[in-house]
Amino acid sequence: MSPAGAPLTGADLRELDRRLVERVESITADELALRRDHLAEISPETAALVDTLARYLDGGKLLRPRFCFWGGAAALQREPTEDELEALARYGAAIELVQAAALMHDDVIDHSPVRRGRPALHVDAATSHELASLVGSSADYGVALAIVLGDLALSWAEQLAAGVEVEPSRTARARREFDDLRTEVMSGQFLDILHQAGGFSSARDAESAALSVIRWKTVPYTVLRPVRIGAALMGADDTVLDQLSAWAIEVGTAFQLRDDLLSVIGDQDDTGKPIGGDIVEGKRTVLLARTESATDGAGRALLESVIGRSDATPAQIQQAHQLMVSSGAVRSVAEEVRARATSAREILDGATGIGEPGRAGLAALAAQATDVESLPR
Repeated sequence: MSPAGAPLTGADLRELDRRLVERVESITADELALRRDHLAEISPETAALVDTLARYLDGGKLLRPRFCFWGGAAALQREPTEDELEALARYGAAIELVQAAALMHDDVIDHSPVRRGRPALHVDAATSHELASLVGSSADYGVALAIVLGDLALSWAEQLAAGVEVEPSRTARARREFDDLRTEVMSGQFLDILHQAGGFSSARDAESAALSVIRWKTVPYTVLRPVRIGAALMGADDTVLDQLSAWAIEVGTAFQLRDDLLSVIGDQDDTGKPIGGDIVEGKRTVLLARTESATDGAGRALLESVIGRSDATPAQIQQAHQLMVSSGAVRSVAEEVRARATSAREILDGATGIGEPGRAGLAALAAQATDVESLPR
């Protein structure tokens, strides 16, 4: 902890971040232990669900809890106290459980086989069903388990957040933000499903639809609401919340656009997801919309023959990737990520009423979440 009134150094900020991560992990472990004890009263098999969830959470970068924490620090003009860090960490742990639930269900919806470099939960459960020689469909069992465990994680997130209490008006404001987070991410998930099915008719065009999905599926639970939860919990006024919101929308959008690029030009070992996964899953991304707009009839025919085809060969996927690059779509999306990252920096630099530790912490997180310079070219 730095002396009172002294500016925090880079080392101080990293230490604060480390303490936050350590506390989130400890809170999560304690909460899961309590849930395991409860489920053990039902049966050994239900208790094992907690072990499955713990394994699933392992390896996460805790990006969302960190946005929550540094949003709280931004609302303060000083380093958070231990009690403040505890409150922010508990909300961060709750947000991470929402994240887990969303990913479990999203992988089922998208038929994604891999998550964080490991088999997706529904795939792993299907394998366990098969190895145990249980009756019925292994695939159906895996899907059912992912739905049930996702619902449990969402329920436990609600209970964890409900236990965070500070000054009553701040508690109530943070709780409203948490409620909005869950409503918005589920609404965004629906828009994603609808867009994949070609039914998002109120959107102007394919790119507008993809951007709307980002705005309501990714932005709220990745950056916007976590930052606002932390800031509201630490007493931010409406002016500060509005400035943080403008910043968060730019960062969250850039984050997802960058993630779309990773499916084409990323490193599978770094991403933990198979390269080409978005093509096989038929994800209607901004990158795909720009490729379709920039290419000719032959290019569009190629995309139509590959996008959403689970039987697409590696060679076909590579052809689609090459088209995304040669059409200029990859370069265009990368440029937009840079532009949004620059806009976010300008918003944060010009924001008033924000503490310097929080400003520095948010800037560091944004740089990490929007980096495209390290991607292959």
